[in-house]
Amino acid sequence: MTTYPLSFPAGALFATAQFTLNVTEAVNTTRSGAIQVMQLGDPLWSAEFETIPLTGEERAPWQAWKVALRGSIGTFLCSDPEKAYPRAYGAAVLALTRAGGGAFDGVATLDTATAYTLSLSGLPSGYQASAGDMLAFPWNGSRALHMVMESAVASEAGLITVSVEPPVRLSPAPASGAAVDLVKPSCLMRIMPGSWEAPAAAERRAIRFEAVQVP
Repeated sequence: MTTYPLSFPAGALFATAQFTLNVTEAVNTTRSGAIQVMQLGDPLWSAEFETIPLTGEERAPWQAWKVALRGSIGTFLCSDPEKAYPRAYGAAVLALTRAGGGAFDGVATLDTATAYTLSLSGLPSGYQASAGDMLAFPWNGSRALHMVMESAVASEAGLITVSVEPPVRLSPAPASGAAVDLVKPSCLMRIMPGSWEAPAAAERRAIRFEAVQVP
């Protein structure tokens, strides 16, 4: 039985992967030349993927994955391959130790949230969060994915407050104590209808598709 969200097929490798934060807004120019802007909905992440060139045999797991999504109904976990690890550490972040002891597994704890900040605990002493790092946590049956806007350093006790975009959705408020992924942070996405390209060919060919975040 198919259980959502799916993960990418085992060993998935991408030649390109572009994450973009899409803002839906209406723009009006008045007679005086002033520009009025109204945001119509929450900003959502979208992504464009292109795999490495694949043989027919290598394309088969991808084709099964696409069928399992049942068009654009099924969801999958999606993260930005370029931001799988915090910029200051790379994969070596998993060799750090939490403040107070214990191995750090790339997961912090959410203490409090405002519209543009997240306060976290359970980090290594002096942990460095860099502008451009990503983090994710459960929210209202889905997942919130945010980017760190300004570099910050955790206290000796492993506490940090970071500024983030897009704005944190506060209705309902994120759960205090939620696990915050700093390694391979992901959100739920769906395939954009009509974007899937997986041409059959004797030579190696890439698979291309677009996806959008499930709010």
